[in-house]
Amino acid sequence: MTSFGRRQTKYSAVFLPSKIHIIDRQKKLWYAYLIEMEVDYMRILLKILLFPITLMVSIILLVCQFVCVFSSMLLSILAFFLFALGFAAMVFLGDTNEGLTAMFIAYLISPYGIPLLAAWLLGTMGGINERLKSI
Repeated sequence: MTSFGRRQTKYSAVFLPSKIHIIDRQKKLWYAYLIEMEVDYMRILLKILLFPITLMVSIILLVCQFVCVFSSMLLSILAFFLFALGFAAMVFLGDTNEGLTAMFIAYLISPYGIPLLAAWLLGTMGGINERLKSI
């Protein structure tokens, strides 16, 4: 009985671990394949759920970009006239406070003020929209 026990120990110690190792490797590959399939299914489901949101955000971004470009053009002309009016108030009327106020408002509506902030926000929202589309 002791020799049979030794043979059984030798058999399990020599041959069995290699078989288990090979089976484990196959199980790990199969498990990884199943996880990858589940991830693909979830990604497709998430794309289907996010499609209306990305479509709506894309349309809103296009409309906002048009409004931003058109308003930037008009506000540039208005900023020039407001700057000229503020400069004239400072030089000809001597009213420095009102002139600086008009120049500050002209700076805010110039392309370097609020329209630049709007363009940055549109770019950020566009980046978020692209990230949603890439899921």
